[in-house]
Amino acid sequence: MRDTDAEAADLERRRSVIGLFERLRIEVEHRSGYSRDAVFPGWLYSNGQTTRERVLAQEQHPDGTWNSAYDNTTVTSAGDLDIDHLVPLAEAWESGGYVWSADTWTRFANDLGDSRSLIAVSSSTNRSKGARDPHDWWPPQATYRCQYAADWIAVKTRWELSADTAEERSLDTQLSSCTGAEFEFAVPAKGSVTIEESSLEDASSPETPGETSEADTDSADTEAAAPGTGCHPAYEPCLPNLPGDAVNCGDLTSEQKPVRVKVIGEDPYRLDRDGNGVGCQS
Repeated sequence: MRDTDAEAADLERRRSVIGLFERLRIEVEHRSGYSRDAVFPGWLYSNGQTTRERVLAQEQHPDGTWNSAYDNTTVTSAGDLDIDHLVPLAEAWESGGYVWSADTWTRFANDLGDSRSLIAVSSSTNRSKGARDPHDWWPPQATYRCQYAADWIAVKTRWELSADTAEERSLDTQLSSCTGAEFEFAVPAKGSVTIEESSLEDASSPETPGETSEADTDSADTEAAAPGTGCHPAYEPCLPNLPGDAVNCGDLTSEQKPVRVKVIGEDPYRLDRDGNGVGCQS
């Protein structure tokens, strides 16, 4: 016998997700200036626990175990779990967070106001995901992908973040295969975003891949930007210009990979492991 009430609820859930998805701003990502240390203050301590401890407590089952939803594995030790920012910090920066105030970054990075923002998952799947968006990473557990897509859209909506065209296409493809019965969903409350005024003055429009002029390319090759500003002079495409080896392949978007090392041997981020001039190929 058909459960018409359940079918109606499933349809309404799907419509709610699609409605939010269609209202996401589609923008080119802002790919420069990101520093994890600058935007992530660490887990806050409140009510006798850190944010990490609170997420673990909320998601722990009565038998003392956790379910890692990304790979559908049972985890018995908290030490084998990472707390994943469902929308990674680097992705948030590139999607609009580059103009956020420090207070907004603190609240985003420690968001306990919506259970979709932070999730306890196996360390291996979290590190496999890195900073990648749905254009080039989905949870290995296929039956969780509809929920993941719905949660991704909810978190981006909550924090007024945009999506790029490749990300949008991948989400659209996934959602087209989902029924409302395959995920739980509630419209998220707004995350109260505030803007750092100085960032508005400094921010320039992100450059579309492939549209760099010859003059711009020459300038990038010959003029070294000060650390912490502009693009790193050793790499193409544009990578944030940070001191030391502060960037690894997991921090980069799909549009930034593979990376070309302009001068073989001059590779401060150590991205070109085999010394062939190309890094982050996988």
